Amino acid sequence: MNEKGKWFMLLFLDILLFIIAMATNIIPIYFLVILLSFFIYKDGNAVLFKEYDERKKQKYEEYKLIQDAAKETIRTGKLLKKKREL
Repeated sequence: MNEKGKWFMLLFLDILLFIIAMATNIIPIYFLVILLSFFIYKDGNAVLFKEYDERKKQKYEEYKLIQDAAKETIRTGKLLKKKREL
């Protein structure tokens, strides 16, 4: 089983344990779910959501570039000068 499959199985097990804990109201299972969730978040997040994180980072970099260009345009006043010339 590959790395991503292992983390998906642990995530599925965690969801299943959560449903069982909610149905039976056994407190120790809640703690097990919390610990397993923390472990999955800490170690498996990079494996499970690698593509999503890359897309999110790329969009943020594009946003930052546009934001910097807008700040520079406002700071220099080039946009306002072009509007006045028209």
